[in-house]
Amino acid sequence: MLSGSISLDSVAGDLNYTVDNDRVAAKEGFIARTNRRFDSGEGFYGWRDLKYFLYEYEYEKGEKNKLHKVDWKLFTSSEKDKVTIEHILPQTPKKEYWQKILGEYSSNQIRSLSGSLGNLLPLSQSINSSLQNDSFEDKKNPKTDRRRGYIHGSHSEIEVSRVDDWTAQTILKRGMKLLAFMERRWKIKFSSGQKAELLHVDFVE
Repeated sequence: MLSGSISLDSVAGDLNYTVDNDRVAAKEGFIARTNRRFDSGEGFYGWRDLKYFLYEYEYEKGEKNKLHKVDWKLFTSSEKDKVTIEHILPQTPKKEYWQKILGEYSSNQIRSLSGSLGNLLPLSQSINSSLQNDSFEDKKNPKTDRRRGYIHGSHSEIEVSRVDDWTAQTILKRGMKLLAFMERRWKIKFSSGQKAELLHVDFVE
């Protein structure tokens, strides 16, 4: 957890959850707002507290590894190397790799996969811009030495880089892992049905 006087409410952000609040109502509200974000086409990318949530996930990994690779200041910096949110599966997956991996899914399903929680990764803005629509292999470990891939990045990036292919099943699995972290970090509990609704990729199963 970050040091300093950060309230549980400000950390949880859109979950709108404090110790005294009705947890059931808070979860239902969060799910409803997430549904609206998917209806608008943004998915979790439009969640105002997404950066903080992904930072907390990265921070926990830094604690376990006794090595912090990303400072919170980079998430709020206006410099070119500030942290932005990467769609691992691009929003417009035109490369042959993505067509092959996702050929069985409709355009609406691909849009849901792209905006799902498991597909989003904090990344330096300059690196994010250079990766764009690349294949997963090129994003993990670019063939050029002029840019850095996931394999040499933050703990979160390295975790993603250990996957062979970035499939719909992989996005679902990582989404479930991130929701499990959310439950653990903020002491809340989602039912399996609520998790499926939050991720919006139930068609994968």
